[in-house]
Amino acid sequence: MIMAEVKNKNPEVPEIQEEMHVISEISDAVEFLAPQVGKSKMRLSEGGMEYKTFFTKKFEERKTWKAPDPYKVLSHIPGSVIEIFVKPGQKVKKGDKLMVYEAMKMMNVVTSPMDGTIKEVNAKEGESLPKGALLVTFKKK
Repeated sequence: MIMAEVKNKNPEVPEIQEEMHVISEISDAVEFLAPQVGKSKMRLSEGGMEYKTFFTKKFEERKTWKAPDPYKVLSHIPGSVIEIFVKPGQKVKKGDKLMVYEAMKMMNVVTSPMDGTIKEVNAKEGESLPKGALLVTFKKK
């Protein structure tokens, strides 16, 4: 967090000290809290121009992104498990076939993203799964 004094040109809003932090996903963007209106606000600098905006309710209530767990293999789209080639405790190499997953009438071969040992197979043959379903878990090294 960075403390910064923000000068407001609006006479109804007093000059205040505000808590700020950089939003790394957006180039040159800074988010700060505007306590007089109880909303988060963003200031964006692009090409020498400065833009200010309030966040929408949808943006403030969005699901926050978190890094995927490298030890979990998830389904990317809804589909069905056709065939499973691995079992718990089996050692696999990067690129080895884990299972065949049918989605949108296409057979997709799910391969191992790393060398490792299968901890758990979380799907069963013939099972229909939604997007984001856990297929296989690897043992942590």
